[in-house]
Formats: sequence, C-alpha cells, structure tokens
Amino acid sequence: METCRGMGALAPSPRSRAAWRSMLPGRWLPAGRSIMQRLRVGWWLSAGLAGGLVFWLFQVLTGPATITQFMGEQIVAEGGYPPALTIPIGWAVHLGVSLGYALLFAVIMLIPFSPSPGARLAIGAVIGAALGWIGTLLTVPAITVTISMLSRQGFPAQLPGLNTTFGLAFWNHLLFFGVVWAVYLLLPHLLRKA
Repeated sequence: METCRGMGALAPSPRSRAAWRSMLPGRWLPAGRSIMQRLRVGWWLSAGLAGGLVFWLFQVLTGPATITQFMGEQIVAEGGYPPALTIPIGWAVHLGVSLGYALLFAVIMLIPFSPSPGARLAIGAVIGAALGWIGTLLTVPAITVTISMLSRQGFPAQLPGLNTTFGLAFWNHLLFFGVVWAVYLLLPHLLRKA
C-alpha cells in the first residue's frame, strides 16, 4: 500500500483512496438503499427455502426419518397438541430454521470483505462451510431446546453435548449452506454477468 506524505503509514495514497472508499460502511453498497434492499430479501428467502428443501430431500434419500417428521412428532407428543398438527409443526420449524440460517449467511455477507466479486464468492463459500460445521456442532442441543420450548416445557435443565462427528448431519449441513451460497451469491453473480 502506498502512503501519502505526512499522513502516516496507514493513510492511503490518492490512487488507492477509491479502493478504501469502496470498503467503508454505507459506501460498499449503492447509496440510498435500505438494509432490506442491501440484504436482497428475495434472494435470501429463495436461498433459505431452496436450502431447506434440499436438506429435507437429502434426509429422505439417506434415512428412514426426516427432521420435519421427527420435530413434528416430538413437539406434538410432548406439548399435547393434536396429532393433525404433526406435519405443519414439523415443516414450520424446519423452514423457520432454514430461513434463519440463510438470513445469518446473508447478514454476514453484508460485511465488506472485498470489492472483488470473485473474492466475495470465495469468502462466501468459506463462510458457508464454517456455518455448516457450526450447524452440525449445534444440531443436537438446538433440537433439544426447540422441542422443549415449542412443547411449552421451558428451557431444558440439561443440554446434550455437541455433535462432533463427520456423519450425514455434517454433509447435509454443508449441502444446505452450499445451496444457500449458490442461490444467494453465485446465481445473482452469474445473472449480472449475463
């Protein structure tokens, strides 16, 4: 990095000021846009729904039960809800979590990591992989808390340990965040280039 005379080692030169300005909050996205426009709500919702559907399909193909079925059954049984609510409750919880994870990814991607589209795609892939691992770690405790809270039993007295295995849950979380990355970052990038 070049420096201006008399301004110290951290001051950018006039030639590199444009790059620095692009990294400042409020400058790295088009001016005058609300946070919701910057978040690209349509892409976030699409990413969350697509990721949630792919997550569910992975479970259908690899196991006897799905998270929607398990969550619905557990919440209905422990909460004393009518059995007819098993499927709607299971899907509502699953889609709520999927949209929440996709929103977390979208909010993190608001950070001005790099003005380069290629670098943002690479950084987004790394963040997606990290969130996939974190999601895997928190799977069992999160399911326990969700079932307990939604069945009106309050916060559980004791939480199970973190899931540190590289089994199907890990690969499914990586797949989920891969879909979120593709829909939220890659697809808009490709459409802008077209």
